[in-house]
Amino acid sequence: MWIFDLFKTATFRLAVLFALAVTASTSVVFVFIYWQVATFDVRRVEARLSEEVLRAVNEPEDQLRRQLERRLASDLRRLDYVGLFNKDGKPVYGNIAALPGSLAIDGLAHTVEVLPLKRIDSGTEPAMMVARRRPSGGVVLLGRSLYEVYALRQLVFAALTIGIAPAVALALIVGLIFSLRGARRLKTINQTIVRIMRGDLHERLPIRARPDDIDHIASAVNLMLDEMVRLLDQIKSVGDNIAHDLRTPLAVMRISLERGLAAPSEQGLRSAAQRALTELDHALTTVTALQRISEIELGRRRGEFTRIDLAEVCANAFNLYEPLAEAKSITFTLDAPAPAPCLGDFELMTEAVANLIDNAIKFTPEKGAVQVVAKMNSGRPVIRVSDTGPGVTPEERGEIFKRFYRSESSRHIPGTGLGLNMAATICNLHGFDLRVDDNQPGAIFEVTPHNPDSEESDSVTSPVLATASPH
Repeated sequence: MWIFDLFKTATFRLAVLFALAVTASTSVVFVFIYWQVATFDVRRVEARLSEEVLRAVNEPEDQLRRQLERRLASDLRRLDYVGLFNKDGKPVYGNIAALPGSLAIDGLAHTVEVLPLKRIDSGTEPAMMVARRRPSGGVVLLGRSLYEVYALRQLVFAALTIGIAPAVALALIVGLIFSLRGARRLKTINQTIVRIMRGDLHERLPIRARPDDIDHIASAVNLMLDEMVRLLDQIKSVGDNIAHDLRTPLAVMRISLERGLAAPSEQGLRSAAQRALTELDHALTTVTALQRISEIELGRRRGEFTRIDLAEVCANAFNLYEPLAEAKSITFTLDAPAPAPCLGDFELMTEAVANLIDNAIKFTPEKGAVQVVAKMNSGRPVIRVSDTGPGVTPEERGEIFKRFYRSESSRHIPGTGLGLNMAATICNLHGFDLRVDDNQPGAIFEVTPHNPDSEESDSVTSPVLATASPH
């Protein structure tokens, strides 16, 4: 039964706690109001009676009797008690049959049960009375019936008791409604998670138009799922890519060794072994690059970063590749006029820039030009590596950052197809976007800090970065 399952949910328990909190707070207000109603009138009657008795004890008897008569005449609701007794305690005037035996004649207010003199019923009723002796030895008594005060107390008690029940019921109903909504929502999320766990990795947690805290968590989980799907897709393709890229060197090694063994001379065998070693080095380079990418993705943490200068990073990579550019008669320039500080790993960023430069020099023909720029742009560090090579077609700009990707036009150029992927991985680790654009002719690779609010331009961002969560 779903109703019993609802009782077990945290949202329902929260609703019950909310109802208990409302009950407790309402009860406090109830006690305070009841206490005020119960004591205010009593204190007011006590003070008034004590003051009036104090004035009455010194009044002449005839004048006092006239005042008592006027008091009774104006008491339309018959709530006042007055009594004038001689020194023997016998009534002289008033509506009190006798001095109450429990009443202390001390000028202080006391609550007693009194028997009215002029009432049809013969029962007693609670009253607040004050008695004080006169100089002649007699006693003057003033009192006030507490019937209305007690009736008001009962009315307030009944009203508050009746009122607290709907308040608690309303709190429970509201809590139950929110509990049902929360339970349905959590059930939907749970069912989605179960479907994802069963293999439907393209399912995503639902997010409402007006997001709340749960929606923010669901959005973060969806970003995590996007990254997981990207990594799984990458893992699925790695095996095929490795098999594709290693099949050729392994086949060449086998054929070379077979020919070497079949060669009539020792020199032929040596040449075959040399060719096999070259292909083996190519295979080892591919495996080493894959291990390096995995190490960068999984082994390093941003918490270990220190402040580095990207201008110095570019200068180091520039000095490393300057001889190679001279060997190809390429105009190789560095534009890093001022420091470009950021948090990062100096060696990793040098490796990323070196891969970009290596790629630019590799595809730039002789007499071409390669430029490396490091500068601050609106307070944000920027690195640009541009060349005058064949460039990257719009169709390939979303593919070149994938592992092992080699365009058909560049198959004849040596390489593993992992350099740009490694550069993109390092940039992602540092919170940078790696983008490619047209240099007319050639290509421009630009490294900029990630900005999720920036508008997309005609350039293309690395898929590694485009699916990564913002730093």
